[in-house]
Amino acid sequence: MFPTLGYLLRYLTGWNLRLPVPTFGVFMALAFWAAYIVFTLELRRKLLRGGAGGPGGDVRGASGAVVSGAAPGAAGAMPGGAVPAAPDVRRLMDRLLLWCGLIGFAGALLLAKLEDTYNLFHHPWRWLIRYQGLTYFGGLLFGAVAFFIILRRRGIPLAVAADIGSPGMMLAYAIGRLGCHLAGDGDWGIVARVQKPGWLSWAPDWVWAAHYPHNVLRQGVFIPGCTGDYCAMLPDAVYPTSLYEAAVCFALFVVLWGLRRRLLTPGLLFYIYTLMIGVERFFVEYIRITPRHALWGHALTQAQGISLACIAIGVTGIGYILTRSAKKAYF
Repeated sequence: MFPTLGYLLRYLTGWNLRLPVPTFGVFMALAFWAAYIVFTLELRRKLLRGGAGGPGGDVRGASGAVVSGAAPGAAGAMPGGAVPAAPDVRRLMDRLLLWCGLIGFAGALLLAKLEDTYNLFHHPWRWLIRYQGLTYFGGLLFGAVAFFIILRRRGIPLAVAADIGSPGMMLAYAIGRLGCHLAGDGDWGIVARVQKPGWLSWAPDWVWAAHYPHNVLRQGVFIPGCTGDYCAMLPDAVYPTSLYEAAVCFALFVVLWGLRRRLLTPGLLFYIYTLMIGVERFFVEYIRITPRHALWGHALTQAQGISLACIAIGVTGIGYILTRSAKKAYF
């Protein structure tokens, strides 16, 4: 594993540079940057798309820019129905990046802390100052609220804003999960007691079961002959669930990116994203080392509870759109 950027560069280039920059932090920055690029491209495409009142219900603002897919009259949130013109896209995205990043980071911290219910009720001070890591759903929920509020204040309907953000959120999650795996930050799975299947014989063993040597948490047993700050590895190989999630979510991003131009009804792309991320996270939790809680008579993780809500929202939204406006919803 590569707890710092120095470890990663040494592996890739052979250069023995002491760069203490955390690898996970680098990939977090890359995730924000990638989401910023995708959001900007999609927002600009919707603003510049012509055909006011066309099949997607496009709305033309007073500036002449177009918000594609908005319901007729939805741009009335601003005086004159104005929406940001194309030159303002970068300025708007800079504001989104700042506020979604800050508020999303706070949400990721908060939901991670809420998993530690014992210290919350028995040692609240320890709970308050102790770092519990970050959770994706916390960052997603809080960041999405900030995203929707900012775009709504600029006259962009919520359904359109949700569609704009969906591919970028999926890509950011994939990059972030890859950073988790490379750093070995503890988002791994349970002990892999099943042998690697034959159809995966072409892949390295760590694709199926990894010991996470030099993990950033320094968890496990000492690596003989190792020198440096990160000399631990897990004694038993575990499922590299963060790697699985990265691969799946990269593929799902490609699907969403391909669908974005073909789905005409506002909100449909977002509901598909919500269903995808809910299903993906719900099932991967079964092989992750995450605390479980009694929920509806079952031992589920916090993430699985949120995933079920995402699945319900996705299925309900897709069903409603397809039955209400089937002609607009199909390709």
